[in-house]
Amino acid sequence: MRKWQKGVLWSVAGLALVLAIAAFTLNRLTDSAHLKDLARDTVKQTWARDLTVGGLTLDVFPYPRLHATNVTISNPAWAQDKSLLEAADIKVRLDLFPLLTGNIVLKGVRVTGLKINLEVAKDGQRSWDLPQTQQSSLSQLSLTGLRIDNSTISVRKSDADAKIWQVESLQASGDTGLRNIVFSTRVMRDKYALQLDGKLDDLSAIGVSNAVTNGTITAKSGQALATIKGKIPLDSTFQHLDIAATIDAASMQEVFGFLSIDRATPAALKASVAVQTSDKKIDVKDLKLQLGKLNLAGEGQWNGAGSKPVINARVQADHIDMVQTLLDLGQAPAPSKSDEELFSKEPLAWPLLVALNGIDGKFDATIASLKLRSGIEVTNAAAAMTFNDDKLTINTVSGKLLGGSVSGDAVLEGKKKAVRLNLQLNDTSLGLWFKETGKHIAITGGAMKVDAKISTTGASMKELAAALTGPVNIRIGDAKILSPKAGQAEFWLTGLFSTKSSNRIDLSCMSARLPFQSGVAQGGGIVGARSDASQLLTSGKIDLRTQTLDLRGRVRARSGINLGISTFSDEVRITGAISKPQLNLDESGVVGAIARIGAAIVTGGVSIVATSIWDGANPKSDPCQVVFSPKMKAAQSKGRRK
Repeated sequence: MRKWQKGVLWSVAGLALVLAIAAFTLNRLTDSAHLKDLARDTVKQTWARDLTVGGLTLDVFPYPRLHATNVTISNPAWAQDKSLLEAADIKVRLDLFPLLTGNIVLKGVRVTGLKINLEVAKDGQRSWDLPQTQQSSLSQLSLTGLRIDNSTISVRKSDADAKIWQVESLQASGDTGLRNIVFSTRVMRDKYALQLDGKLDDLSAIGVSNAVTNGTITAKSGQALATIKGKIPLDSTFQHLDIAATIDAASMQEVFGFLSIDRATPAALKASVAVQTSDKKIDVKDLKLQLGKLNLAGEGQWNGAGSKPVINARVQADHIDMVQTLLDLGQAPAPSKSDEELFSKEPLAWPLLVALNGIDGKFDATIASLKLRSGIEVTNAAAAMTFNDDKLTINTVSGKLLGGSVSGDAVLEGKKKAVRLNLQLNDTSLGLWFKETGKHIAITGGAMKVDAKISTTGASMKELAAALTGPVNIRIGDAKILSPKAGQAEFWLTGLFSTKSSNRIDLSCMSARLPFQSGVAQGGGIVGARSDASQLLTSGKIDLRTQTLDLRGRVRARSGINLGISTFSDEVRITGAISKPQLNLDESGVVGAIARIGAAIVTGGVSIVATSIWDGANPKSDPCQVVFSPKMKAAQSKGRRK
């Protein structure tokens, strides 16, 4: 036999052997039971999870493809949902030549009816943390196409109800080895949609510790568009993140709806920030935020490397209107109070402070202009705060308001709903206070000084006021109360021959020494006032629990002839709601008043005129000074001990 003939025979024999081996291999690979065993072993070895498959077939012609139905991968035993992944139908396109050698290499995957159940246990375990018992490289993976339709993602935390996300579609394509991936997906929640698009350079190291990829991801929901660009981690620790993020939203309504946040339509939002993570630290830099008329900038750091997480943050804002900002955030306006209520009964944000339990930190804030809910504007506001668990310490707070300044410090405890406050107002204006808070009383001047050292507990401002304990001292200087009604009241109380106008009260001073105990300040000589025509020193009670007062005192003329009503009555009484006090003659002095009126009739009024001239020429001590006299302090201290 010639040499070339032998070569042909050996070639034919070799080809026959290859075909025989290929036929045997394909027969093994197309055997359903063998395929199921191979798949189960692979999942068990790679992820330590159980795989079940309803049906599994492999077709070779016209191109290799794998078809599986009713596929499940198990969750950990502690999870409520038994399956981490469920798929009704999976079609996989395979690479032909590796298949001839017994290797399965994916080219494309299409999944229909996918359901993913993600769960977090009470101790923080996550059902999707898959321990790899052997490392597998994805760099040689030939998968270049992925499509998922009609799928759901269920997210459950501990024993709470699961939150369901509908994935209408997900499409991804790229180069061999999971490189240059381009993806697009549309997710629905209730009636709200989220569109995600992106490009990721290299996913071949997904799951490998400290692995990252460069990429860009955009998210759009309604009129809101967010973009992140930079280095994105590929492992579950999410370390080595280094991104720049932006958001531009004419409205956040769709986003809030998608996240099931029940808020009214919020204002337009623009924001940008740079975020980096490494060694259990998160650095936030170059934060800029615009919400409605609010412009805010800042930076901060989260450090989780120690025994407790530590937060350090600094923010600056140009203007904050608390009422408008809350409305811009979509929060409903606070219920209006009645005319007689001074304090709101709405719950305060104590749960936010309680949520800081287990965290330490420091927070500094400066605000060029801060408009409080009361309407008072504070400029150059600054605060330096630290927090330890649920205890917030405001080391310093300062600002300019009402023509003067405010300073102080405070301690707030979330679980106890407790407040300790030291507050000082200096050179502020009573007139501006009435104006900025919208009170319908025209007052000019009234330099005001307030010194408060108080403590209290309560879930709302109303409860805090009702438990208020500690001294509150108030001093007010010259002021004009431009009220004909008030002026006429003083006129009739002090004298028909007073030299002052009855269209106003020219207040010289007013002082209050209020030793609060569980919401009540009471004692002798606790409030005093003096005008150019009269003066008054009162004793009694101011009760923040009921928001009422009951004060008694004698109105005396400072000049002129005192022939007013107070000439015939020992005392006047100021009672009722603090917001709308009523001035009346003290009922306990009615008998004496009748006797005085009778004496005036018998003597033709001579005795009353003589007495009035004497009182006008010789007024009693200044009540504004008497309030803070050692005698009154001692009397109030004695009263509290009783």
